[in-house]
Amino acid sequence: DEMIDYTPISIYDDVELNYTSEACHTLLIAPSGAGKTMLLVFILSMTIKRGHLPYVVDCKNTSFGAISKGIGLPTVTNPNEIIEMLADLVEQMEQTYQTYFSSDSVSLDSNFKDFGLPAHVLIFDEVLAGLESGNKKDKVEIERLLKQLALKGRMAGFIVILTSQKLLSTDLSLAINSQCQTRILMGANVSDELFHTALGGYKKDVGTMYKGGVGKGYAVTPRTGLTYFEAPYMDFSKINFKELLGKLVHKNNV
Repeated sequence: DEMIDYTPISIYDDVELNYTSEACHTLLIAPSGAGKTMLLVFILSMTIKRGHLPYVVDCKNTSFGAISKGIGLPTVTNPNEIIEMLADLVEQMEQTYQTYFSSDSVSLDSNFKDFGLPAHVLIFDEVLAGLESGNKKDKVEIERLLKQLALKGRMAGFIVILTSQKLLSTDLSLAINSQCQTRILMGANVSDELFHTALGGYKKDVGTMYKGGVGKGYAVTPRTGLTYFEAPYMDFSKINFKELLGKLVHKNNV
């Protein structure tokens, strides 16, 4: 039985994903070709390596979804499956609260780490496409369930990582958007509006030169404020990540 590792996933400098922190929910904005898949594969592999449980929503049939499906991770693509997966996660979250957090002896700042539980990490790739993938009723239900995970999931270790190619302030329910305290924006051609919607700051705040590009951009976390960052580089042409991830999954019995 492998021990669960709760150390944060270091991305660049002080930018990290810390599943046990206030800032566990994450929003990643990256226009097409900005290196998002590479960063997601890195996050996925580090999540598995630490003994946590990933779940993937891939409604655009991307290479990332193909990788996660190929190694046997729970991966869903259509509205019905998305709703089913989210409902299941919400139910597991409620069970976790009932089982571990309902007694009076649990301190107010306890979280899933104190009980040796793994994090359940939902990587919802292209969340806006996911919301639009079904009918109006589906959209309402997907949003409702996502909201519950975003608002209530933190202590029980139910974490959402949302990605999108673009983001308008009206695209995502405020309840979900405001819960994502770790925010990452990658890419070269980023408008002032997108920069502001994604990160809350302004392009002019980063000095005279905007340095975004493939795998490069800016992040905002409660710990770092607005800061430059680069995604870990992984050479897909030299390493078979599917095989590598498969071994990790097997080793950790995810």
